[in-house]
Amino acid sequence: MRYKMLIRLAEKIEKYGNFTLKIPVPGAGCGVLGMSFTKLNVNMGKHASQLLRSLEYRGYDSTGAAIQDDKGNITLKKDVGAPSDLVKTLGITQMKGKIFCGQVRWATFGAVTKDNAQPHEVKCKKHIYGAHNGNITNTSTLKEFLTNQGHKVVSDNDGEMLVHTVEHYFDSYLEKYPDDRHNDVDTRKECMRNAILSASAKVVGSYAAVIVDPVTEISYAIKAGSSLYAGKGNIDNNDFILLSSDLTAILKF
Repeated sequence: MRYKMLIRLAEKIEKYGNFTLKIPVPGAGCGVLGMSFTKLNVNMGKHASQLLRSLEYRGYDSTGAAIQDDKGNITLKKDVGAPSDLVKTLGITQMKGKIFCGQVRWATFGAVTKDNAQPHEVKCKKHIYGAHNGNITNTSTLKEFLTNQGHKVVSDNDGEMLVHTVEHYFDSYLEKYPDDRHNDVDTRKECMRNAILSASAKVVGSYAAVIVDPVTEISYAIKAGSSLYAGKGNIDNNDFILLSSDLTAILKF
């Protein structure tokens, strides 16, 4: 993997010149973020953009943000490029929202494409979204398993495999309950927790992830080897919980 990273670094030096290049820290493996407010925040985009820019040293191949409002609407903005540019061109800075899930990518599994950018929103069996950082080493095996189980996998990115795998088990546990329990908060929390544990047993690698259930508006933090921090506070007269693979991002708030 280090050899691949060095090749990519050489390509970027050739393209941009070594006098302006920001070099991701080897082994840091992208950066994942989650921010959840108790109520709609008109400055969500501004805060999300600040967080994404603060993790640019961990990756600038692609940038993405999924922002959910207080009506359950989810807007997914992602593309190839660095957060210092894309938070403006994608319009992230101007967005309002209640929940934010974001990622900056230093490509390991999959090419540098929009489809491989994170977060990933999936709804093959149940609707969830999420992102990760790190490396999942059985990505090919997971993709084959998910495809055979009827999931529509649109990328080669290991992050999508993780989100789909959680979705797969979430559906499996939730379908054990009658339909009138499927939107019950306690039921969904129990099923999601079990789904994460089952997915973690199937996934091989070192990673950190944020997975969001849009129905309950609950964000879940998953840590398997990689660093992941959580903090809580108040800004804009609005309580929040912040998740990040980087402690400095937490301390900014």
